[in-house]
Amino acid sequence: MIESCIPRHPVFVVGMPRSGTTLLSSLLDAHPALVVAPETHYFTRCWRGGAIEDWADVERMLARLDQQPGVHDMALSDDEWATIRGRLRALQAPTHGDVFRALLDTYAARSGAPAWGEKTPDHLAKVPAMARQFPNAVFVTIIRDPRDVVLSLRNLPWSRRTIPEQAWTWRTYAALVDRYRTDYEGRFFALRYEDLIVDPEACLRDVCAFLEMPFQEAMLRPPQQASHHFDPDREPWKRKSARQIDSSNREKWRSQMPEAERGIVELIVGRWLSVHRYPRSHIRWRPALIGKVLQRLGTAALQRARRTFHKLRSGRAFSRSAAPRWTEE
Repeated sequence: MIESCIPRHPVFVVGMPRSGTTLLSSLLDAHPALVVAPETHYFTRCWRGGAIEDWADVERMLARLDQQPGVHDMALSDDEWATIRGRLRALQAPTHGDVFRALLDTYAARSGAPAWGEKTPDHLAKVPAMARQFPNAVFVTIIRDPRDVVLSLRNLPWSRRTIPEQAWTWRTYAALVDRYRTDYEGRFFALRYEDLIVDPEACLRDVCAFLEMPFQEAMLRPPQQASHHFDPDREPWKRKSARQIDSSNREKWRSQMPEAERGIVELIVGRWLSVHRYPRSHIRWRPALIGKVLQRLGTAALQRARRTFHKLRSGRAFSRSAAPRWTEE
């Protein structure tokens, strides 16, 4: 019977930050056949492109993983870390996929669920590498109106990019989603955040069909302990998104985003706005508004140049630390 089937896995939840990945992963995690781990950032902060050559490389990867807030939130015991190391020592030539799988298998073993997934939004840019490491992996991405994404990124400690940079990242990710739908047909599934919060059951049924697992009513009511997948004091912005489906949480840009900012975002994201069925706002371009937009773009370009210069000068680009900067400040 389908109820006894093991879902397709591993399942990687990816997407633009602040697009609903936390909500989606908590809803999937509520399914009894699937456990979704918090953000490991393995392929964005830990892995630097090279292969694992020896045991020292394995230990370096484990040390870099241990610097990630999401891995800390897994609260792995000394015995569990020993299990991970023992499993990897038994392999003649462990790969990055082996290290990652040993970590997630150990974490998932607590729940008894037959399948596991992981959510790191920025892993979207690393899908090709992940697909090579995990030939059976499937990917689920969620897309949100870029104007609401930009609004949601305001004042977050880890979001140092300017509005033009954020809009460009959304555009880049939108293009990747379009490409992956073709390159990884049958392994890559995309849904819109707005559709999920307005009709969650229909969206989750579609996701479950993709994962080849039966829909469960429990997915519509994620347990309160979903907050245990992160530290609510360290990451308070995740409190609501992890536990609540709020159908009104959309199109806030209409009332909260200044016209100049809307103009900048829409200019940068271009045709991808309509590709993902988001309406353009009615902007009345006039000299004063054009001047504001040009000023904001110039300021953003200068800020980016300064950050790049500072990074190269300070050597941060080659830092041995894998810890996110915002946790160090």
